[in-house]
Amino acid sequence: MRNRYGITVIVPARNEEAGLPATLDSLARQTAPPDRVIVVDDGSDDRTGDVAAAHGVTVIRPPHNLGSKAKAQNHALPYCDTELVLAVDADTVLAPDYIERILPAFDDPEVTVAAGNVQTRHTRTVWERGRSVEYLFGFHWHWVGGHVARVVG
Repeated sequence: MRNRYGITVIVPARNEEAGLPATLDSLARQTAPPDRVIVVDDGSDDRTGDVAAAHGVTVIRPPHNLGSKAKAQNHALPYCDTELVLAVDADTVLAPDYIERILPAFDDPEVTVAAGNVQTRHTRTVWERGRSVEYLFGFHWHWVGGHVARVVG
């Protein structure tokens, strides 16, 4: 399926060698694939950047660890030239139709942000439950309409 909007996915990653392949595979299997995937290898001590490059995505390596997921996302924004930007954690697996199902929201010119239902696989610990709450608020598309908007959260 060809997207009616240009889409770039930003994946901030620090020491995500183990989980990153599942994330990148889920992006490659999208029924409405993104135009570009950018992995921000944010000061990893493992093979995160090499794993990302082996998946054929763009890898950006800041000169030093930026210190937060939001800063890594923002670091990638100058490399985005599409109408939509989607930020995805490096350990997230999207449903194959995630992008396809969220795109119709942007047919309404009043819509500037849309998010799907993101769920964690495990909620056994307080940290995993906290991540579930973070997911409710952290996965958002950003309409950039000819220019790149600031990524929040």
